[in-house]
Amino acid sequence: MGGQASHGLPSTLAQLTEGERPAVGATGWRPEYLAAIVDSSDDAIIGKTLDGTIISWNVGAQRIYGYTADEAIGRPIAMLVPADHPDEIPQILGRLRRGERVEHYRTTRIRKDGQPISVSVTISPVRDSEGVIVGASAIARDITAQERAVQEALELREQFVSIAAHELRSPMTTFFARLQLAERRLARSDLDRDALRHDIAQAMRGAHRLRLLIDRLLDFTRLSAGRLDIERAPTDLVGSVRTVAEALAEASGRDIVVHAPERSDANHMNVDQVRIEQVIANLIDNAVKYSPDGTPIDVAVEAEDGRVFVAVSDRGPGVPEHERARIFEPFQRASPDTRGVGLGLHVAREIVRLHGGSLRVEDAEGGGARFVMMVPKHVQPSG
Repeated sequence: MGGQASHGLPSTLAQLTEGERPAVGATGWRPEYLAAIVDSSDDAIIGKTLDGTIISWNVGAQRIYGYTADEAIGRPIAMLVPADHPDEIPQILGRLRRGERVEHYRTTRIRKDGQPISVSVTISPVRDSEGVIVGASAIARDITAQERAVQEALELREQFVSIAAHELRSPMTTFFARLQLAERRLARSDLDRDALRHDIAQAMRGAHRLRLLIDRLLDFTRLSAGRLDIERAPTDLVGSVRTVAEALAEASGRDIVVHAPERSDANHMNVDQVRIEQVIANLIDNAVKYSPDGTPIDVAVEAEDGRVFVAVSDRGPGVPEHERARIFEPFQRASPDTRGVGLGLHVAREIVRLHGGSLRVEDAEGGGARFVMMVPKHVQPSG
């Protein structure tokens, strides 16, 4: 069967099998018009006999499965079925002979090039003018991309739960252990106030770490849902950088040097101060984490052409060029031993993007990594 008849129309299957010319339908549409509708579909629409022989094959079927109509018509539909699904076609054909309809059946099919794909198939029995079942029509949709997206989402969820549970457990353990020690000390008559203060300080540190992790997890979910709001207000960005640097220098015992002009555009920004300070804190915290003990962290603030740059440089191993895009993705960490949920840089980049800016990493002068945040002084128009 060749020419236009090689495509055909599943709804006229009974007539085609009897060699008749399709009649004009009740709608008044001619068969060739209906056939054009079938061939314009992105879905595979296939007609077959009750023994599984293909008798019509539209353009959508060619696109999904790779076979032309001339290659497919006359061959068994089983040519699309994986070798490890030998009972699938007989079971489906058995249901069709009983007049059953198979709806949204998810399965795997094999393309002409041997590539497996996921499809959702609806198969209906086709009857002749006397109501006798003479064949079947199948409509298949390629859902490979959707299945892959679902699998990736499930894997991401598992990764999220695993990392979050692991990272939350450590500060939680510290928090409870120190509170238990403090409780025991309070029960003793010879109360050691210095030791008690130390226990409370350690518990506070653990609680702070817990809050930081939870905040990052919440920020990630808000970003994913598009619900992280930016509340702009007049801000002295240089002052914010100095405040964050001083706090982290005191907490880490590291030398954090801020290089900034006394007066520049950076003193008068319209940004979300809390969120921008969150970004700066993350960049400095990472620099402390990866720099050798005893080495300083440099933070530079510069203003140029209506843009403000904040650069944080460390003396660590740096970031290889092929890793520079990956480290800003969710749950990516420098190594499995690195503490943190791998969300800090991702959240930081998205916060900067919401300000119309950018965040990048490059080689620091003299070795190490240099993270550069750029934020425009004026709000950029959207669209």
